Amino acid sequence: MHLSGAILPVSPAIAVISIVWVNKGAFKSQSWKATTLARMVGWKVIGSAVHSPAAENIVYEHLGKNQFAATGSGEIQYITPGTIDIFANAWHRGCLIAPVTPS
Repeated sequence: MHLSGAILPVSPAIAVISIVWVNKGAFKSQSWKATTLARMVGWKVIGSAVHSPAAENIVYEHLGKNQFAATGSGEIQYITPGTIDIFANAWHRGCLIAPVTPS
């Protein structure tokens, strides 16, 4: 996984995060159950984040439905609206934008 980002110092501060994730093993993503990928250290989300649809190389029928999300505690998550099988070495790319404050 590669995460990169920046905190824009406006009021409130805004986190802009780029996500590139290749899952090493196959797994089943449960409907609307989040897979936690990382956590922002030193920051917490204080409002609604812009959740980006993930660009992925998965089964065609699931493209454009899955997304990255940020929680109030700063967790960065992958969420699918249905239960789907994700094959090994699938790539997922996207971004998040969220208002944040130091934790």
